Amino acid sequence: MVCELDEKQERVIFYRDVYDLPSIDDFIVEFKFNDTTVYTKGNQLIVESIKTIDSIDSPLEIKRYTRPDLLVVQGILCYFTGHLFTIYEIKEGETQILERGINPSKNIECTIFSLEGLDQSKDLNSLLEKLKDSRFKTLIITLLDRWRKALYMVAESEVDTYHDEAILTHFHILELLVSYYYNDFKEEANEEIKSFLTLFSSEILNQSGKARENTINSKLRILKEVLISDEASIATKINYFLKRHSMLDEHTYSLVNKIVKIRNSIAHGRMSYKEKLIWPLPPFFNISSIDTQMIISQIQILTARAIAVHLGLDSWKEAWGFIHNTLPPSDEVLMNLLKSPEQITGSDLIDGTYRNITVESLVDYYIDNRSKFSLTELEQVISKTLIEIPINEENSAILFLASVLLSDSDNEELSSISKNNVELVHKYDWYGYSNIKDIVRYFDFYDIEVKWLYSWIEDGGHIEAKRS
Repeated sequence: MVCELDEKQERVIFYRDVYDLPSIDDFIVEFKFNDTTVYTKGNQLIVESIKTIDSIDSPLEIKRYTRPDLLVVQGILCYFTGHLFTIYEIKEGETQILERGINPSKNIECTIFSLEGLDQSKDLNSLLEKLKDSRFKTLIITLLDRWRKALYMVAESEVDTYHDEAILTHFHILELLVSYYYNDFKEEANEEIKSFLTLFSSEILNQSGKARENTINSKLRILKEVLISDEASIATKINYFLKRHSMLDEHTYSLVNKIVKIRNSIAHGRMSYKEKLIWPLPPFFNISSIDTQMIISQIQILTARAIAVHLGLDSWKEAWGFIHNTLPPSDEVLMNLLKSPEQITGSDLIDGTYRNITVESLVDYYIDNRSKFSLTELEQVISKTLIEIPINEENSAILFLASVLLSDSDNEELSSISKNNVELVHKYDWYGYSNIKDIVRYFDFYDIEVKWLYSWIEDGGHIEAKRS
């Protein structure tokens, strides 16, 4: 009886999943995770698993046994490719009961990961080694799974349907990462406070010996409570993490503040009703009122690079560098420029040579913060650029919305140039809208009236511009 039970308990099942890879070109991968083998063959991805199943389970239960490893593998593939891998893309599967000593899985001699000519084998091998360490395994798997789920939410979104949830999921990644460093943060803060008290008691109070020691000890607890408290803000924790990994500057600092503000709006249930909507029409009101496509792109790359630096990987370095170069500066920097526009030239706001500020970023800031400054103040900053720099296909994305706004300017020269810019963009289809009235509705969505553009369309000027 015992021998029969042992034979049943030792049943070994082989399972293979096959994926088509229609959207990924030049992709070669070979690696092994636990009992799971992953490799590409032509335009297909093969995932093979071997598991010993319990005596009370049938071979059909193999999916339950292989699913944990499969989800980890999908997280790895998704993270390194930036493409979504889920159970829903599986084309076909195969189940086979194995005899003892038989292993039909592909023999993997070394880890390979190449995508569009970029070799990431070293990073993948490093990640797989870390997954063998029980100290890191759960955190790594959670980070990759959250990142993959956020991509899934975006992919499944119809008109930004799940963008709020995707932002929260990416934010959860940052929370997980920074919690790992929080004890280090508190230790460094304590040392800095103690260093300040030592200097203060010695140089200002002129104390030494026991008197200085008593001052330090008595004030240390008070200052720790005032400056650190039991729990630092999440923004402080994130900025500490980014600074520790040389990712923090004024642009990243501004992005973190923006992300935290959006996260708080979503998590704390801000009112979300809007009387006016724009195409494509959403099935729900989004709580976040900003351009979620842009913020999701930014936070997606930020979290990907944050995972990489935590794990000591090179992945997502170039993508983060590109995103970072497009980040606007802090609100303080923008407000200072609005107050002192004479410090820049017209071309500066095209090239972003002054602290990464462009006409486009100033217009975006005005749209989101009209309670902080007026259109007249915006005009004072960007008028020089519109007057000095002729619009063309290359710079039209930067100048078009500003030209729409300033077509209503009281400055006749500026208004004339702005109107001409709009007409040229429309005539040559430089901006990419499907219908120019969508631009009117875009500003209307933000309660901004663009009088000239509206009347120009109403009078058929947009039709005449195409004919001329």
